[in-house]
Amino acid sequence: MQEDLREETTVPTEQVSEEAIAPEPVAEEVAAAPEVVAEETVAPEPVAEEIAATSEPVPEVDEFARAVQQMSTEELERATRTVRKGELLRGIVVHVDENGVLVDIGTKSEGIIPLNELTRLPHQSPEEVVQVGQEIDVMVLKPETEEGQVILSKKRADYEVTWSRLEEAMQANETVQGTVTERVKGGLMVDVGVRGFVPASHVGVSRAPLPDSALEKYVGQTVPLKVLEVDRARRKVVLSHRLAEQERREREREQVFASIQEGQVLEGTVRRIVDYGAFIDLGGIDGLLHISEMAWKRVKHPTDVLREGERVRVQVLRVDPSARKVSLGMKQLIPDPWLDAEKQYQVGQIVTGRVARLAPFGAIVDLPGDLEATIPLSELSTKRVRNAAEVVQEGQEVEALVVQVQPAERRMVLSLRRLQKQREEQENQQLREQYSSTGSRGFTIGEVVGKSLGLRTETEESSSNNQGEEHTVAEQ
Repeated sequence: MQEDLREETTVPTEQVSEEAIAPEPVAEEVAAAPEVVAEETVAPEPVAEEIAATSEPVPEVDEFARAVQQMSTEELERATRTVRKGELLRGIVVHVDENGVLVDIGTKSEGIIPLNELTRLPHQSPEEVVQVGQEIDVMVLKPETEEGQVILSKKRADYEVTWSRLEEAMQANETVQGTVTERVKGGLMVDVGVRGFVPASHVGVSRAPLPDSALEKYVGQTVPLKVLEVDRARRKVVLSHRLAEQERREREREQVFASIQEGQVLEGTVRRIVDYGAFIDLGGIDGLLHISEMAWKRVKHPTDVLREGERVRVQVLRVDPSARKVSLGMKQLIPDPWLDAEKQYQVGQIVTGRVARLAPFGAIVDLPGDLEATIPLSELSTKRVRNAAEVVQEGQEVEALVVQVQPAERRMVLSLRRLQKQREEQENQQLREQYSSTGSRGFTIGEVVGKSLGLRTETEESSSNNQGEEHTVAEQ
């Protein structure tokens, strides 16, 4: 039995070795088991993240990314835009107070202009220089301060922009505006954003240099200017007021010629008076008002009717655009006195007038109603007259007889001779009526001559007595 037990307990060598090796896979499985367990224990981690997502805040990186995604393109550019020192920018004024000016320049924060960088002109409040909503040029002085602000300058930007603008104006022959600050030797100093000089020969519309007294009146005025020379390196600007004025007048002249029409009534200013008329400024062009068109009656000199600088109403008579000439009239705006001449004056009427002037053919008399009449030499006296001055003088008041009225020819003729004869006849008629009313047999030529001789004798005796008295007084 022991042998049987020994045989049963005896295991072949090969079998033992195989059984001894057999557990190795078990060991590997055991060793691998923790990995499976580990994987099973790690699996709940996503659940922990989901729980954490509901209870803990999202990291800042995710919040920033989400905010960037929600920003518009303009907001993104504003947030990322940077500026450089000395850069010129355009901005919009958003706030003005006694501390300075805030300007939106398209960055994440507004730029600030200190008061001392706002303008070159002294004694000006910020509100006088800029207004909210105004677009202005600025220069970056400091891209960013410790507080994150951008420091800007308007006066430095204006200075740089002005030089560029003057150079462009000179090239394009454009007109700029400048304020005359002072009169200096040889011309004027002007402010066009920078200091400029206008020679005296380029002030006004004449080529001749103006005297100092005439230059002085421009001080303080804002005038149009043409840029003649710009030297940025030497800070030199030369300008012309004359060229700008000539261009302005030519532009206005073209506008007036394009709109003016014959028969049109305009208002103008008497600019210059000459012997043959006056030049009227119609607002860009000068029209000629001839002396013959000033009044219905003859005008001796234009100064008798007009004064320089006076405002007058005139009618356009003729327009010649090619020659740039306009003819004007004043008398056309008042009633023609000759239309009612026949109602006022009839042949045989005695009128009173004043001798206006003497002529080789007689005398011209002014009559009431703005009319003129002529007294020919043959009608001045019953005697033969060679010169009107033998009978009448300028300014003398005379009575005359109307012998002819011709309104169509604008002519009226008067006579002193006929009035004199008429009055003599009336006197003779009165004498005849006087003798006939007394029942007298009349009178003879001898009586009339005798009476005349008697009057002459009395006159001679009276004259002799006067001479005797004068002789006696002289002897005493």
